[in-house]
Amino acid sequence: MMDTERKVNIREEFGTLFAEGDFNKLYAYVSEEFKRQVSIQQFLDQGELFNQGEQFYRLETNLHLTPQIEQFIWMNHKQTKAISVMFDEHSIIQALVLAPIESFSDRDQWSTNKYTMPIQSEWFVYWGGKNEVLNYHYSVENQRYAYDLVVRKGKQSYKNDGMKNEDYYAYGKKVVAPLEGVVITAVDGQEDNEIGQTNNKSPFGNHVVIEHEGKEYSVLAHLKKGSVSVKKGDVVRKGTLLGRCGNSGNSSEPHIHFHVMDASDIETSKSLRIQFHAAVEPIRGDTVIPFFY
Repeated sequence: MMDTERKVNIREEFGTLFAEGDFNKLYAYVSEEFKRQVSIQQFLDQGELFNQGEQFYRLETNLHLTPQIEQFIWMNHKQTKAISVMFDEHSIIQALVLAPIESFSDRDQWSTNKYTMPIQSEWFVYWGGKNEVLNYHYSVENQRYAYDLVVRKGKQSYKNDGMKNEDYYAYGKKVVAPLEGVVITAVDGQEDNEIGQTNNKSPFGNHVVIEHEGKEYSVLAHLKKGSVSVKKGDVVRKGTLLGRCGNSGNSSEPHIHFHVMDASDIETSKSLRIQFHAAVEPIRGDTVIPFFY
């Protein structure tokens, strides 16, 4: 029987143990369901194959997916491989994914302008980063460096049972301009989705597009119906209120979608890697605050 201290430490030590090839020890921490699907020999073989040429894995991020399940992501030093592990509240491994990482970093185009996050309070980066493990947008060129932001208190983004938009801490919070510019698109009037449902026909839902200096364009999406407070042609300053966080479009819970692009058409543009005022690039699992990013 594993003692409590070891159960806690395995979260911190997993990357080191994996790099050292101590797969027998790691296998002792997987769930019974995991063992039914993956034998010890399969675990050893896959681990040894994945580990070839590697001596070290760095913990990139960790976050609670639910109050009971916490995800940890380790990467090799070249960031060409990722290990994603789901621990339950007892530090038992419920799922483990070994994945090669596709990178387009040789084609990165940074924004010329420096932006702030479109927020006025503390938010949480649910998706964001420069690979698919950290950012599910990454495989799509026109949204590659997009951010999805939620508000969390403790380990979750909602109160009560989370079955109403009003249960979510992000719902109705202010969404502001990330930089001065001119509004070229302002869409309102789309209904907020019921929790768990999405509107794929209008993926951005209620949204605002702003043209900035140097022909760069920011997109703020999934706004609350009736909250958009700007119109096409309006000149906005950094921090100008654009609307409030909603759950419209291709959104399963209230959140902000934010990305910067090199042309005005959302579908045909290329997503730019965003320069922020701080010399920091937030990723999945980070907390961001106004006036810092």
